[in-house]
Amino acid sequence: MKPIIIYPPTIEWDYLYQRPQQLLKALSQLGCACVFCNPNVHKYYSSKFYYLSDNLVLANTRSFREAVEWARTIYPCTPLVAYFTYPPHIKQVQETKPDIVLFDSVDEPSNEFASWLPYYSKAVELADIITASANFLANRAQHYARSEVHLLPNACDYTHFQAAQVQQPIHCKPFSTSKPVIGYIGAIAPWLDWSLINVMAHYLTNFEFVFIGPLILQNGISLASKNMHYLGPMNYADLPRYMSNFNYCLIPFKLTPMTQGVNPIKFWEYLASGKQILSTKLPEIPVESVIPISEEMFPGFLPGAAKMNRDARINMARDNSWTKRAIELLEIIQSKLEHG
Repeated sequence: MKPIIIYPPTIEWDYLYQRPQQLLKALSQLGCACVFCNPNVHKYYSSKFYYLSDNLVLANTRSFREAVEWARTIYPCTPLVAYFTYPPHIKQVQETKPDIVLFDSVDEPSNEFASWLPYYSKAVELADIITASANFLANRAQHYARSEVHLLPNACDYTHFQAAQVQQPIHCKPFSTSKPVIGYIGAIAPWLDWSLINVMAHYLTNFEFVFIGPLILQNGISLASKNMHYLGPMNYADLPRYMSNFNYCLIPFKLTPMTQGVNPIKFWEYLASGKQILSTKLPEIPVESVIPISEEMFPGFLPGAAKMNRDARINMARDNSWTKRAIELLEIIQSKLEHG
């Protein structure tokens, strides 16, 4: 029997389409009933329990306990998996007595996520299943885990982002100029290396720099050069259209203890577009798949080509879909249900 999987209130369903949303969507397509507790801050949904599809439900403004009680009524005798990524949720998850507690380690509990640290070891110790999105995170978790930690890297919705392989015109600046575009899609957050970005924009004056995404843990964004443009957050459905107009995709993360454990979802989505990727040297990103960047390379640096060609990048994205990750995760869950 396939389980029902419930994710506690953590992030908005429609805010940033991240790993929990992607995995629950893919698991629901595999036949698992999935419930995502949606804070629904912006009141996009009026129904308390809203079916996005036959097996995917938003529990809007419902607590985790309320979602569990609802699920046990609607899906009686079905094994219940509490799936969480935010370590402080361990107490409320345990209190509902699910059949399986699944902790998914998605960020290193340091720097911007240092507040997670007091809860991290307990989340790992008490979980029945531990997964991790990066090797660094899997190695950390193994120090506290009672059993095997499963490496489950991030992935991409290949069907969605392959649309970026063919340019779709956007008739507004800076896309309407003749200059090539270096673009970033994702959270505008403190882990972006603005010193590096500003140096790049200063020396690469023949390029337009575009940033798309919501502001996270900061109140504003200051652009140092006229060739830098912040377009704000965009709907997930529109991202491939904007990405199709990038000449290079950008991952300008600082190198910190936190980013040692980052396996960026945007890396996989960029690969699906076939575009060249400019990236700082993050441990979880294969160096041959990107063009490495650092401040020390300027002046004198001009974007070139990665060792991995376009077809190889696209194939790599296709081979690392959320559906594949969901199949792996479901196998792990079913093995635990069957063998303990």
